[in-house]
Formats: sequence, structure tokens, C-alpha cells
Amino acid sequence: MLVYLILSVLIALLLGLILYLACFVPYRQSVLTSQDLTVFQEPDADVFRENLSDSFVEQQLWVCSVCSFSNLPDKAHCDLCQTVRETKRFKMPSLWQPLFQPRTKPHQDVKRSRAKSDELRLNKVQLAASRRHNWKREAMSNGEERWVRAMPHQHDNHTAMLGEDSLDMRSSRGSSCMSLASVGYVRVRDSTGRLVLNESDQVMGAHRFAPRRFGLASAALVLEVSKMPFLSKLKWYSMEVHRLWVPWELGHVEFVVRRDHLVEDSLANVMCLSPEQLRQRWRVSFAGEPALDAGGVLREWLALLVLALFEPSFGLFVSTASSDHCAWINPMSGAYQDRHLEYYSLVGRVVGKALFEEQLLPVHLTLPLLKHILGVPISFSDLQFLDDELYQSLVWLKRCTSAADVEALALDFTVTRTIPRQALKGHREVECIPLAPGGDCISVTLVNKAAYLDLVFQYHILDSVSYQLLLLLGALYSVVPEELLKVFDYKELELLLCGVPTVDVDDWQRHAQVSFLQEVTPPSRLELQNVAWFWANLHDLSNEQRAKLLQFVTGSSRVPAQGFKALISTDGRVQPFKLSFCPMEHLYPRAHTCFNRLDLPLYESKSEMLTYLIAVVSQDATGFSME
Repeated sequence: MLVYLILSVLIALLLGLILYLACFVPYRQSVLTSQDLTVFQEPDADVFRENLSDSFVEQQLWVCSVCSFSNLPDKAHCDLCQTVRETKRFKMPSLWQPLFQPRTKPHQDVKRSRAKSDELRLNKVQLAASRRHNWKREAMSNGEERWVRAMPHQHDNHTAMLGEDSLDMRSSRGSSCMSLASVGYVRVRDSTGRLVLNESDQVMGAHRFAPRRFGLASAALVLEVSKMPFLSKLKWYSMEVHRLWVPWELGHVEFVVRRDHLVEDSLANVMCLSPEQLRQRWRVSFAGEPALDAGGVLREWLALLVLALFEPSFGLFVSTASSDHCAWINPMSGAYQDRHLEYYSLVGRVVGKALFEEQLLPVHLTLPLLKHILGVPISFSDLQFLDDELYQSLVWLKRCTSAADVEALALDFTVTRTIPRQALKGHREVECIPLAPGGDCISVTLVNKAAYLDLVFQYHILDSVSYQLLLLLGALYSVVPEELLKVFDYKELELLLCGVPTVDVDDWQRHAQVSFLQEVTPPSRLELQNVAWFWANLHDLSNEQRAKLLQFVTGSSRVPAQGFKALISTDGRVQPFKLSFCPMEHLYPRAHTCFNRLDLPLYESKSEMLTYLIAVVSQDATGFSME
């Protein structure tokens, strides 16, 4: 009897388990319950981004094998260079060896071949990120700072040297070899106020573009902070800019712009502001749109204005002839716009305001421009981030040892540039620019090719855009002090300015709030289904579609460096994304960009919701009403 009793109990338990698996689990998988939803308290009134940083430091960060950037544990790709998390560290020989040397050891050619093979594995984004620690400031015994180039053993990651071309080595006088002395150039202002390139060993690491105006961080403090991890730098930066913010009640700026005259109206309103007003809070509105700007309108205005100013057809910037297609100053901007220099001042103020307000911009600046902003040494190999074809041609010339081959090129000390037909205003289609007095009469030879290469480098990196860059930098630093930016390297500055390039749905969901129709009663099954469908649909969208939906909801298509947890309103306070359900009065979702809120009707199916989400991201989601 006991055996039968035990068997009966086991059979009953087995049947119960089968019923559970057949009925309850599928329901759990298709419908969220209220317990499944992460509960978020409303953020405190004075929570800023720097208050979020401490929790990041305590987490187990993982270090990218390409650029040594420390990423949050839930990241599948490096935020700085987009390298997959599990990518193995490249094992490379040192590239710090003479370019031309006696071939006494045959295995050296094999090493160089392996190094070149590893270099080709990196795209432009990875290559730029891998070299971000090549230059650093170093304190001297007299209290001054100098720029030094890190030797391979000084890198935590050997791949930081990956792609560092030996062309950056200085030629020894009277020798065909290259010495180990590294050459870098820093943009400085000469006695007349013009921008020129000085060799890095002649420029102090604490060199300033303009006299100190705000009385903020000392050079010693900037150097100390620059050695911290990125998230610690970000916290310090946020606290410092918040100290400079002018409270609303002590003064603010309000202006109206017309959408169809966006650039002209913005130029008139922004360029008339005093230095004090640049640090005040701005309230922007679009003519004919009665929205109250609590953040969303300002974000949209910044994004639309920057896109208009950086549009290649406008003539201020060009897309680089490189695989990364970033924005670089147009040397021929004057052929497009009569007021081009005023526009560069506007660009500087707008980019500076975005950095000052911790807002994100939908453009990426090319590596040399980021280096100019920070005053970081620029090397010959940085030309590849402007023009790959030009750089490869100069590499060939640099390595050429045949006098006959050099002379066969029939080069002289000039550069030519072609003016696009749409920009022609009485100019010739092709211009010939002398690199030196009488340059059209000086032929390039094996003897003088080093001087020619130096002049070509300086022309493309600075001389051709020096006036535009001077105005852009001056305007930018009038808003955000340059010493606050100098704690970042150029890739970190790009992350600060542009945010994370991919929209992580899991991170979005983790840091979202949900508001149901009836807050005092448990959510209905349909509401829970809609929550699950929403996140499932976001996973099904492409990254571009997710970015457009984010633009629709927040006024910006970019995610902050700290992730969705760091979404803010225009006053810098944390404003998490909120998914709010509403009655089915309208079929389309509605956005409240000032509050990062999406009002979503209750749909009857996942496919129906997806249809309307795609409809939203497929249209031009701009414009505001009071709703």
C-alpha cells in the first residue's frame, strides 16, 4: 500500500508540473505582470548627471582590447570604438624602428608584414581610438608641462601603437634613415593673432588659446583629472560646468526662430549675445508653434541648426574623403557663403553651448578638428583622416628612394584645389596655391621632398582653414572654458559631444518608467501585453529606426555616454524616459520631448503597434504643439 501511495503522489506531482508548463509558462512569456516591471521612483528635483556617476565606478568595467576604454559590464561593444567585447588583444611587434635600415635580419620583414596585417584589421574609428594615448602632458620640475609621446612600453595596450606610421619620425639631417624623435604639431596663435603650427616640443602642455577668463581649474588640476577614468572625468566636468550656469532668475535668454529661416534667424539671435548671456539658460521657440520649451524645443533647435550648418551643400564643412566621413572645415567656404566667417563664429557658439548644456549633436567631427579643439599634437599620419588617397600618395613619396621616380612625378611646391561648379562666383574652376614663394618654379626632388611633404601637411591640416578655425575656436571657448575640455582625449570629447552611436534597447528598458491608465489599480492584462510588445518591437527595429524614435520622444537621436539613465531636461536635471499609456482616442503615439515621455495607445496586437511605430519614425517628426 505504501508503494502505491508514493506512486500516486509522484504521478499527481508530475501531472501538476505538466499542467504548469502547458498553461502558465506560455502566459508568462507572452504577458508581463506588474511584478515584472522595474519600479522607478520619480527622480529627485536636483539629480544631475554627476550624481549618477558614482554607481558606475563601483561596477566591474571591462577594458576594450583595441583602445583601452573602460566600458560598463552590460555593453556588448566598446562605446569609444565599437569593437566587439570578446575581441582578442592584437599581438604586435614594436613599430618604433627605423623606416629604412640595412636588412641584416631577414625576420624583420616578416615582423613588419605582420604589423601591417594587424593594422589593416582596424577601421578608421578603431584606428583613431587606438592612438588616443600616444601623446600626453608631463609635468616638469619647474612646474611647467610639456608634450611627450608615449613609448610602446608606456601603453597599457600595445595596440595603441597600431597604425602609427613611421612617417611621423623626424628625418635625420644628411641621412636617408629616420630617427626616433617623434614629430607632432600644435596649433598656437602667433604675435599677430594668426593660427600657426609649432612643433610640440616648443609648446607648453598647458598652452591656452586665449587668456583665462573664468578663473576655474588650474593647469595642475587639469593634468590630474586628465589621468582619471572617463566616467570620473565626466563627473568632474559636469560639476564644473554646473558651477558656471547662471540661475534662471538672475537672467535668461528667449528668442524665436522661423523654421524656413533657421540659420539666418539663429545667427541674428545668437551672435548678439554677450559672454554673460552665453552662460545663461536659453528658451527657444519656433514661430507659429506655441510649445513651452522645457528642454525638447532647445534640443530640436540645436540638432536642426547643426545639421543645417554642417550640410555640405551649405559650404561651411565637407565630408572627409576617408572611410569615416566626418565633418571637416571647407577651405573654400568663402566661395559658398559671403558671410562664411560669421557662420563659423555661430558654429563655435552653438557647439560650445551644446557642450556647456551637456546636449548631444548629430554630427561627428574629424580627428584633426577634435585635436585642434583640445590643442593636442597632430602628426603626419593624421592626414589619413582627412583624405585617404592623398595620404597614401604622400606615403609613397616619402618612402621613395629613387631620384628618377620622384622627378618623374613632375611635382612642384604647389597644391591645386577644384572649386565645385555650384560655388563658382567668378573664380576659376581649378586654383593653384603656392606652398612657398615662387612655389610653381620649385620642382620636388629627392633632396627637398621632406620640405615639400611638411608644407603639404601644414597646408591641409591648418593653413587652408586657419581663419575659419580661429573664429570657430574663439567662439567655442567663449561659452565653455577650454581647460574643462582639456581633461578629455579627442575620442572622449567626441563621445561627450555625440553620445553613444548605437541605441541599446536593453539599457533603454532598464532605465524606463511606465505609467498605466489607472495608477491606483493593478495594470490590466492588455496594458502588460502592450509593455512587452513595445520592447519586443524596439528589438525588431533597425538602429536607425530606434534613433528616429528616440528623436521623436526626446528631441535628440543620440544616447548620452552614461546611457539612458542619464537622459536630462534642458536644465540639466535627470529626466528618465517614460512610457505612458492613454485611451485609444488617437491611433498614433504622441511625444512630449520636454519630459522624454511617449504616450502610447493600447493596441490590440503587437503587429498593430509596430505599424504605427514605423509610421512615426518614417515621417519628419519635428514641430511642437501645446500637447
